Amino acid sequence: MRKLNFFTQLIDLKANTTGIKIYLVLFIFMFMCLIISSCANPLEPVSSEEEAEIKAELKNRSFRQFDPSKDADKRKGVILDFFNGIELWAQYAEGETALNEWSILAVDYHIVKSGSEYRIYFEAPRSEQILPSQCDNCIETSGISISIRDLFDDEKIRFKLNIDDGNFPRPFPIFESWTKFNEDEYFD
Repeated sequence: MRKLNFFTQLIDLKANTTGIKIYLVLFIFMFMCLIISSCANPLEPVSSEEEAEIKAELKNRSFRQFDPSKDADKRKGVILDFFNGIELWAQYAEGETALNEWSILAVDYHIVKSGSEYRIYFEAPRSEQILPSQCDNCIETSGISISIRDLFDDEKIRFKLNIDDGNFPRPFPIFESWTKFNEDEYFD
């Protein structure tokens, strides 16, 4: 009888240890979810005053970047223009020859904010493919947006291009991480 009690207690102890481990794993999981959710800032619309200030800051500015560089034999290039609304232009070139080239344009755009990041969405966008063959509105524009960080600091301003499904039209993917774009290089 005494041996039976010992084995019963041992089984109970193992069951309690397993239960404690399960509760500990659940606690750690819930704690991690809480930390992750507290770090994520949801996108929220900016006020009309803030939107006007941001658009005034971007108006008549042009930003350009190349990967790996503008002089590389094989290179991808992106230009963001804010002259007449917004234009996102992309090109892939080898040597002196452009192989793929397209742009997405909109007369206006709206802005949302998450923490220090501003995200720009094209309003009623249209697209143009220049190369390899010319066509209008043949580049998918849904889900494409532009993120800007440190907008009001010319030394720190960074851009990131986003697409909801991660499938950019050619010559993307490029600049899907925060990247310093050169300003006004377009005029050089």
